[in-house]
Amino acid sequence: MASASSIFVRDDSTLTVIYGAAEMAGIKSLVAAGALSGTAVVALLVVMIARPPCYRNTHVIPIFVSLLVANILQAIASMMDAQWLIDGAVKNGRLCSAQGALKNGGNVATSVWSFVLSAHVFTLLFLRRNMSHLSCVVVIVTGWLLVGFVVAIGPLAIQSAQRGPYFGPSGYWCWITDNYYDEQTFLEYFFEFLSAGCSIIMYTAIVLRVRGNLAVVDGKWRLRFVPRGERWLLGINRDFTDSAVMSVAARMVWHPIAYTICLLPVTFARFMSFAGREVPFWATVTTDFIFNMQGLVNVLLVLCTRHLIPDTATLPMFAPRKAIDFSSPEAYGITPFVVPQPEAEVAEKTLPELLEANDDALQDLTADPVKRSNSMHSDGSVESENSVDSQAPLVSKWKWPPLFPVQHA
Repeated sequence: MASASSIFVRDDSTLTVIYGAAEMAGIKSLVAAGALSGTAVVALLVVMIARPPCYRNTHVIPIFVSLLVANILQAIASMMDAQWLIDGAVKNGRLCSAQGALKNGGNVATSVWSFVLSAHVFTLLFLRRNMSHLSCVVVIVTGWLLVGFVVAIGPLAIQSAQRGPYFGPSGYWCWITDNYYDEQTFLEYFFEFLSAGCSIIMYTAIVLRVRGNLAVVDGKWRLRFVPRGERWLLGINRDFTDSAVMSVAARMVWHPIAYTICLLPVTFARFMSFAGREVPFWATVTTDFIFNMQGLVNVLLVLCTRHLIPDTATLPMFAPRKAIDFSSPEAYGITPFVVPQPEAEVAEKTLPELLEANDDALQDLTADPVKRSNSMHSDGSVESENSVDSQAPLVSKWKWPPLFPVQHA
């Protein structure tokens, strides 16, 4: 990018990048992408304030708002390219340093809060543990302090006179200058790759666990795969909470996937440039355009999946998975029909009770098989309503208390 051409000139003595006609058109598209993404994020924040979502009582809100704020920082940094369009060139100075800091901070913040959101969902759905209010405050404060530290350490502790300014013209806009290659890698790309990779791993583990493919067997985690025709067997280890969050977890996996899709193209183009290979201008603009749309992508994902997020007031308490006795019929599900027990077995169980109640009635039942059969079915239907172990459907006249007290995440 340092070489001059008929449409792109860089003056290293003044740290100025002069746009040509093609660059002007490409940068306009990036400004438009930033404006579109920023407008969508701000609109979503306004809607969230006016109409709090169903998960307003959870700790997802402060984490997700932090992610949206990071997207706003990215959008502002992209819209600052409008000044370079007016000047016809990228000029080193305070505005350039501010844009570089905003780009660095916005990108790092997006990766940090994407990871924190993934970790929070993983803790809730996989580990079944809640985050306390104090823990949430600590996470939010620590996350933003980390972002501020990453941005500030460059110009305050790393910048040197030999290598020049830390934030300055880098390609077609301002960012960490090319003289700080290691800092570009470890103070931005490292966070982005770590966030994308860990998020995909965690969401994959969530989906596998709530489906029943990942389970604890003999105190060890085991991964099992069941043929399509036998997938009903996975329900043996799936509890009520698993069933409630199954569809949610399966769709939330698109958040880290979308983040990775937006991240990889621009990173690949950057690494090609670092390796000394010339990256076509159209490729640079296209990859950065996709990267600048992260805010809009997050908004679209919220709009598409909001109906999949259940109200926290209706969710059961997050508790450890129940232990199921595989010798019990419960392990194979509750069926609406019960096969009558053999007559001999029923008679054997009821004889002592009948003998104590009425000897004459016992003689009549023994002598008349028809009467005995009718009596058994009549008694059995009454007992099925009161039996604790009965598999018959619950009788509507019973009013059962709530089984799961509400405990917000």
